[in-house]
Amino acid sequence: MAETKKCPYCSEEILADAKKCKHCGEYLDVTLKTKAKPQETKVVAKEGCFLQTLNVGCIIIAVIFVVIILIVIIASL
Repeated sequence: MAETKKCPYCSEEILADAKKCKHCGEYLDVTLKTKAKPQETKVVAKEGCFLQTLNVGCIIIAVIFVVIILIVIIASL
């Protein structure tokens, strides 16, 4: 049977020569840890996109409000 050890991060049993824990995904080899570090990506929202969506939503709400007012006025006649 292969030799095992406990992962220093999650304490699960892993192979003694493991380079990465199969349970928590942490790299055990320092050289691999620096190579495999994912690059940070910035998500930049398009300027005005939210405002365009907000304007459409406001128009829909305004139309619904006008329809409700018209229904109330017609019902009271």
